[in-house]
Amino acid sequence: MKPVLRIIVISAVALGIAGGLIWGFLAGRKEQTSEAKREAPVQAPPRVMAEGGKTVLTFDEQTQLTNGILVATLAGGRRRVETQASGLILQLQPLLDLKTSYNTAVMDIAKARAAAQASQAEYSRLLQLNQGGQNVSEKAVETAHAASEGDAAVFENAEQSLAVLTSSLQLHWGAIVASWLEQGSPQLDALLAQRAYLLQVTATSASGSTASPNAMVQLPDGAHVDAHLISALPQLDPRLQAPSFLYSVSAHPSLVPGISLTVFLPSGPLHSGVIVPYSAVVWWLGHAWCYVEEQPGKFAREEVSTSNPVSAGWFVSEGIAMGARVVTEGAQTLLSEELRSQLQGDQD
Repeated sequence: MKPVLRIIVISAVALGIAGGLIWGFLAGRKEQTSEAKREAPVQAPPRVMAEGGKTVLTFDEQTQLTNGILVATLAGGRRRVETQASGLILQLQPLLDLKTSYNTAVMDIAKARAAAQASQAEYSRLLQLNQGGQNVSEKAVETAHAASEGDAAVFENAEQSLAVLTSSLQLHWGAIVASWLEQGSPQLDALLAQRAYLLQVTATSASGSTASPNAMVQLPDGAHVDAHLISALPQLDPRLQAPSFLYSVSAHPSLVPGISLTVFLPSGPLHSGVIVPYSAVVWWLGHAWCYVEEQPGKFAREEVSTSNPVSAGWFVSEGIAMGARVVTEGAQTLLSEELRSQLQGDQD
């Protein structure tokens, strides 16, 4: 074969091989692209969008069920606005000491009465015998009379001591607690068994100077429990130089004698509103929030005022209307989704 022809043949073969390689490379790239498109996840529509100046989260029924999101309709009600007061769990040892002293005084009276009655009876017997000409000397009669007078004086002194103790009870604790000590009561038994505590409540403003039958106590862990009025305390609170009231509150692990607490007293006119339950509230940037379902499957975050706590949550008179549908379980999931969307937006 001539050299020129050989060169032509070799070039043709080389071109054929190169074309095959290029075709194979392009076919492979096309197949990879098709496969990548098949395996790529379906882009879900965004859950967080801005609508009408609000951030709205969209969760369909299945997504709500998967994430444990529950919605409830808030019923309306009427309550008084609550003013803040200072509370102090009182030490029960002074009360226990007074109870012991009272029991001792009652026993002393019983003994003195029995001795006075016995000596009076003995004096009367000897006097009758002496006056009847029996063999009883005047000295024996006089001795019996002196014993009777002495026992009567002891009995009178015991009664006076009990009266002074009763007055002291009333001056320190009020007539109701004094009656518990004098007569016994289930309330006193609960106190002595530490199933309940005495709470001294002192108003910090003039609007809270009137006793309310019920009060709301904020515990150290942020929860709230009810307290029930017993009576006014006859003495001023030395810390605040203001009138105090005595309430009873059920025992709780975080309640110990001597602890200071924040108490809320209902005052003023009735206001219409709703109770937002604890489970509906999430905290962010130092504020309380809940999610309101404004349309089926569409949720917007609303701030919750925590100035009026109740046993089940917070009473809200503005911002959230009666009949509003609020997320009561799963609110944290919605907040996390909203914040994640904001973070992605900032990164973009």
